[in-house]
Amino acid sequence: MIGLGKWKMDVSIPFLKADPILTIGEKNGKYEFTVDAQGFGITPSLNLTDVREENGNTLRIKAQIPMLNVGEASGVLTFEGTFCRGELEVPMMGKIAVKGERVG
Repeated sequence: MIGLGKWKMDVSIPFLKADPILTIGEKNGKYEFTVDAQGFGITPSLNLTDVREENGNTLRIKAQIPMLNVGEASGVLTFEGTFCRGELEVPMMGKIAVKGERVG
């Protein structure tokens, strides 16, 4: 499995900069993602609908984010050692570039 562990993410969109902690785990052979957005005092739930591995270091993700209630979000994360980078696409928000560093 790719990217297991905790990642401090750098997410920048207009009028907002956040450093959530993304935890990627495994349960019964399936991926589990949790997000801790401490700066906002929230932990949004993610309902993964599809996670696919590509090229040995990339995850392509689709998920529902109930608190946003805007449909299915998608993303791609590429892992290179202790760093990752990628892009999220969230309905009504558009594309968001992200980068991260392993913290656990």
